[in-house]
Amino acid sequence: MIITSEWPGYILDIFVSEGQEVDEDEQLILLEGTDDARTQFFVHAPESGKIAKILVSDGEFVQDDDELFELSETD
Repeated sequence: MIITSEWPGYILDIFVSEGQEVDEDEQLILLEGTDDARTQFFVHAPESGKIAKILVSDGEFVQDDDELFELSETD
């Protein structure tokens, strides 16, 4: 499963690492929006699994629907 960004923004912090198991609704990443208020928002895990691959890095700008993580089933 690929986890994508819902809105455009700058990556402020990534809370997970590759190989880490996560729970459903766990916070994975913090982004800062491009609106005037620079609203911060989190991307959460849509289901439990393992972070197979991180596809972005701190400080990077992402558009809505850009791929952030690859999530696989736990062993």
